[in-house]
Amino acid sequence: MFLERSMPTSDLRRFLPSARRACASLVASVLVLGLTMTTAGATPVQATPPGRMGTVVQAANETLDRTFVQEGMPSARGGQLVSWGDQSGGSTTQALPDGVHATAVSTDHDRVLVLRTDGRVDLHQYDTSPYSLEPLPAPSNGTRYMAVSAVSGRILRSDGVVVSLQGRPEITPPDGLAYTAISGELALRSDGVLSNPGNPDGSCADVRDPGAGPHYTAVSARTGLENWAALRSDGALVYCQDAFAESTAAVVDPPAGTRFVGVDMGVDEAIGATADGRVISTNGRQLAAAPTGRSIVSLAAMSNGQGAAALDDGTIISWGLNGQDAAPPVIPAGRDVFSAVSGYSSSGQHWAIVVGDPIPVEVSVDVSVSTDSSGPMERPTRVTDIVALKVSATLDGGAPVPGRVTTTVIAPDGKTHTLEPEQTYRGTAEVELYPWDHEQVGTYVLSTAFSGSPYTVSPVETTVDLAEPSPVVVTTTGPDTWYENSTRTLCFELSTTDGSPLWLRSTEQIRITVDGRPDLIQFGEFHRECVDRLDLDPGTYTLHYDYEGWSEVDSVAWSKQVVVLPPVATRIESDLPSSWHYGEMPASVEVDVFSDSSVPAGITTLELDRLTIGYGSRLDGGGHSQIRITDEDELAPGTYAMVVRFRADDNFRDASLERTVTVRPASFTTTPPTITGTPQIGSTLTAVPGTWSPAPTSTGYVWKVDGVAVAGATSSTFTVPASAAGKRITVTVTGDRQYYNTGSATSAPTATVAPTTFTAAPIPAVKGTAQVGKTLTVTRGTWSPAPSSVKYVWKANGTTISTQTSSSFVVPTSAKGKRLTVTVTGSRTGYTTRSVTSPATRTVAAGTFSARRPAIKGTTRVGSTLTVVRGTWTPAPSALKYVWKANGVTIATRTSSTFVVPARARGKQLTVTVTGARAGYTSKSVASYRTATIR
Repeated sequence: MFLERSMPTSDLRRFLPSARRACASLVASVLVLGLTMTTAGATPVQATPPGRMGTVVQAANETLDRTFVQEGMPSARGGQLVSWGDQSGGSTTQALPDGVHATAVSTDHDRVLVLRTDGRVDLHQYDTSPYSLEPLPAPSNGTRYMAVSAVSGRILRSDGVVVSLQGRPEITPPDGLAYTAISGELALRSDGVLSNPGNPDGSCADVRDPGAGPHYTAVSARTGLENWAALRSDGALVYCQDAFAESTAAVVDPPAGTRFVGVDMGVDEAIGATADGRVISTNGRQLAAAPTGRSIVSLAAMSNGQGAAALDDGTIISWGLNGQDAAPPVIPAGRDVFSAVSGYSSSGQHWAIVVGDPIPVEVSVDVSVSTDSSGPMERPTRVTDIVALKVSATLDGGAPVPGRVTTTVIAPDGKTHTLEPEQTYRGTAEVELYPWDHEQVGTYVLSTAFSGSPYTVSPVETTVDLAEPSPVVVTTTGPDTWYENSTRTLCFELSTTDGSPLWLRSTEQIRITVDGRPDLIQFGEFHRECVDRLDLDPGTYTLHYDYEGWSEVDSVAWSKQVVVLPPVATRIESDLPSSWHYGEMPASVEVDVFSDSSVPAGITTLELDRLTIGYGSRLDGGGHSQIRITDEDELAPGTYAMVVRFRADDNFRDASLERTVTVRPASFTTTPPTITGTPQIGSTLTAVPGTWSPAPTSTGYVWKVDGVAVAGATSSTFTVPASAAGKRITVTVTGDRQYYNTGSATSAPTATVAPTTFTAAPIPAVKGTAQVGKTLTVTRGTWSPAPSSVKYVWKANGTTISTQTSSSFVVPTSAKGKRLTVTVTGSRTGYTTRSVTSPATRTVAAGTFSARRPAIKGTTRVGSTLTVVRGTWTPAPSALKYVWKANGVTIATRTSSTFVVPARARGKQLTVTVTGARAGYTSKSVASYRTATIR
């Protein structure tokens, strides 16, 4: 978060003023935001080198150098460290010694480092209240401290060596070089290289050495995340964001016509100040701008895009802060000139250096005594009183200032002790002196010192006169005779005669003893004590009460004889039942307590397994009480041990009555279920479970046909099976619930189940060609329900020709010239058989053959035998005829498939025509191809 500018290798003290002038800003006449980002290492946009800005401005009678000063580096004008922002915690750092100014400040989340004009460094810890001051060891070897970085807890010495807060060297520069700035784990060398000797391969290591390019002039880093930003000599910024696995760097070029002159690393982003007074974040946003003609001389990046800057006129501007977080420092008008600003988080306190010497404040001390009365105290202040100091610290105009108050108490004998410091809240601190802070009688001098940067004030002395304690009286209440273990015993109360506090330093100041016995001692802790912890057995005793005060004037002794009586025995009677059903636990039980003497007094309770489940009223005048059972949950079925207990008052003994109680499962109250629906085959019946009290958590159903349970029928609905025809149906409903016996109820039987008819039996359709030999198929349609058996009766002109169970039918020869119908008859158990007939087909046509061309096998020679291969005929003909032709002229007709070639066929070609015939079919003739010429 903190950026410290570079210093040369030679005399750093002489170098600082010239270095500031070298980094002076350009004042732009037009504010134009033109932010660009390029990859680190690429050629940056060249900016016009800055001119030397030696101008100083006059503001509030102070002059400030317009050169930008990085956080942790010394400013030209020193002063006092002052806090601003939310000071609800009221903490502040301690003031510097006389003549010493603060020139630089650097903050982290838990500490503040302040560089002083005497070359030393103060460490202020955040984690203590008020802040602790730890002056760090002086630098060694005649050097001075030149810069501080709270982020890493490191300090830069004037010899260029980086040391720890304890002064131990941590980073030593190479020969001929020096470190000129530090931030986080990074250190800037005089040759413009960023160095991290502890982690040379850390974030963005590849760009930390600029080589021959523009060199680095300032750096700001965060140790935890290893994010850093650096100012380059060409006026650009290099921003490195460590992303755990790898880190990337980018070059942020300034807007056209200006250059970056300062940089600061915040919690979540880096910001840069330009020469023309703009504040720009590395994500491209312009966060703020100084008024025209003003320069930014100090920068503080905080969290969540918020921050602040000090201007060359000594004022502070901020962005993103509101409410208490933006509250200005508490200083008088005319002193509001700030040369540096710093801060870690957007909430809480921030810091600044106010130019000049410490600011005087006015401190007043009001002394009072803490009493219970709101009116004026009409008695002397005594050594037993609590003395209260109200300390107020304000500026000359009355504005309250933060700081801390330390009070030194000087006793009458001259001895002194210092009270714990108290932090002021809104300018006021409350300091209390307890009696052990002022045990002597006489006049005390209270020296109250106020401290806190940037304020100064001389100690304020006040006096208070303390008198000896007031005399003490003891008052007794309660009986001097009581029963053993009674709480109504003798009590003692101490008080002073004028109402002032008692002198109480230890519990042994009040002592109650019995007959001087050391084993019966009771030490009092309060003003009122009772003899109820001595646990005395029945008998007669002499009690002694002694109070040892501050002196004899407020001490007291008292004694008296007391009697302890034995308690009276009691017994109990109760109507607590020995058993009940679940859910019937009694709401209350009656109890009577008896004794052999008077009516006992006390309360009764009912316990279950040592837990109280019922509380009774106090016994009435007749020893009677009613115990109301408050347990909201009924007892689960089982056996329990219960105790009716009597807790007696004072002179009676406790008593108890033990009883074993059995809780039995409860039973349902039910009405019989009913059945809705028509008792017919295929219909659905529904069980209405009836009324159950209480409602079961689960319900079961058992359906029965003539008293026989149907397997699998366990739902609230039941489809009547065919097997139930002529029978009656009942349903039994069972209910279950935790801690209840299983209940059941059976319905009245239904009427006798009647057979039913098919609700759907469509007219069948015959598919196919009405021709002898063809196959017809019956489409019967959807039957409801589906029949268990189906019969198909085929008729030709009304005469049955076939009965079968298949839906397909081959048209027979006998059907030729007739019309066919089919009757579908469906059957199912419990259903009336039903038949439906299709419409008649067309007249059955004669069948036709399917035949292949015949072939002639054998030698084409006179006298040889030829054979006809006729091929496949469908269907097979019942008669065949073979006609042989020679060159187309019939020469023979045969019924055999063989033929002997006659001599007259020589020189001719033969063919054969095969003619097939079958009843009901049209005859068919098929001719072969010609043979070769007969030889």
